[in-house]
Amino acid sequence: MFNSSKKDQSIQPINSNNLLGRATSITGDIKCDGDIRIDGVLLGNLIVSGKLIVGEYAEITGDIKANHSEVFGKIKGKIIVDELLSIRSNGYVEGDIFAGNLQIEASAKFNGVCHMSQKGNVIDIKNDDKKLNDIAKAK
Repeated sequence: MFNSSKKDQSIQPINSNNLLGRATSITGDIKCDGDIRIDGVLLGNLIVSGKLIVGEYAEITGDIKANHSEVFGKIKGKIIVDELLSIRSNGYVEGDIFAGNLQIEASAKFNGVCHMSQKGNVIDIKNDDKKLNDIAKAK
């Protein structure tokens, strides 16, 4: 009954959905191997392998790296999105954006510099300063 083979003990990773609720505040970095929705306050960096949704009441201060992202709330920091970054009508972004594709709704707010590139060529969060200098020198 309690004995099981090694085959049964292995746990297969699944795409998970995660939530940081409206009444939650975290100070520190988060790495998420799936999708995540932030409705609370995050003071730290966020790395997401899937989709990031920044809810209407969310406030993030820190750098973000994600595959896809929809912003309904407030972000202060650098955003790196491999594919589509959507800043919705109530969204506010203060910081530089590196994205494969960008969509900004009419009443959204964005203060920063936007860098567009094809998927797979988005600058890595750890090496972006060196790559930006190389790009500037090439021009």
